[in-house]
Formats: sequence, C-alpha cells, structure tokens
Amino acid sequence: MSNPLIQSYDRWSSDLELAHVMASAAELHGLIAGMLSAGVKADAKSLLPVLYDFLNDGQALPAALQSQVQQLVAATASSLQQSDFSFSVLLPSDDDALFERLEALVEWSQAFLVGFAVQQTDLSLVSEDVREALDQLTEVTRVDIHTVTDGSSDENEEAYFLVLEHVRMMVLCCFNEVGLKYSPQPPHGKTLH
Repeated sequence: MSNPLIQSYDRWSSDLELAHVMASAAELHGLIAGMLSAGVKADAKSLLPVLYDFLNDGQALPAALQSQVQQLVAATASSLQQSDFSFSVLLPSDDDALFERLEALVEWSQAFLVGFAVQQTDLSLVSEDVREALDQLTEVTRVDIHTVTDGSSDENEEAYFLVLEHVRMMVLCCFNEVGLKYSPQPPHGKTLH
C-alpha cells in the first residue's frame, strides 16, 4: 500500500531535522496532500513557496531536501489520482508506539486542513460531501491523544486503523471532488465562480 517514492517516516523526520525544519514529516505530507486536494498543481513553482512559508519561515529548503520534497509531491499526486484508493498517509510505522502514531495522525490532519485552506478559502463553493469530510478531519484534530490508555491495546489499535482509514477516505473525497476539478488554478488564486 505504501508508495516506494515515499521514504519512511523516520527517514523524513531525520532529513527535516538535519535541515533545521521545525515541522514534522506528518505535517509536511499533510500540507502537500491538502494543497493537492484543494486544486494546487503538483509542480514545484506552485507548491514550494507555500511549503517554505509554513514549514521554514519562508526560507528555501536545502537543495537535496528540496529535491526529495518534489519527489514526495509527485508521489503524493500520483497516489491521489490512482483509482485503486492506494493513497497512503506518511505516518510512523506500525511498530512505533500508538501514542506517536496518533499524535502524527492529528498533526497530519491539521496540516491537511491548512493546506486545503491555502487554496479553498470559500467553503460555500465546495460540495456538502467535501464540507462534511473537512468537518470530520477537523474532528480528528481534536482527538485527545492522552486517552489511548483507555480500553485494551487491541481495541486501541483497531480504533486507530479505523480512524486512519476514515482519514484516507475523507482526503480522497476532497481530492476527487475539488482537487481534480480545480487543478489548473495557481495557489492563492482568485475566488472560483
């Protein structure tokens, strides 16, 4: 299910840390997926300046990392467009603690919503399904990650995977209804009519 171009979460975390980028790998990927789902084209000229603003105080990333981010953008755009719903969210591996995975899922969802809002500022222009998906993603950002001690670990794992699958479906809904429809528009474009 994972895209080979999308490196492991740990590798991304390490590369971002080495470049002194304060954002997590989940935030990076969520922001990219959000912008693509809102109709920003998957090209460096459209995406990178926005990513720099949100992730690195407007400063360009080091060339090697910039190249990796461009590959991540291309891989994310490609996986969003697949008809087999193979889109995957860049999160810590299943071997990592549930707390870490849940925290990353919350960060990813927050960043997705920010990325989506970069392009789609007027939600009256999107369908009810998309507004509902965005509301549900907003609910994910409110998950109290400190309550994972409630219930058995098996129940918690199952709940995590159900939420993760739901997030994937909400993202695909946004991309299919908005991202594909508006993709020729540059970010910060005028209001769509």
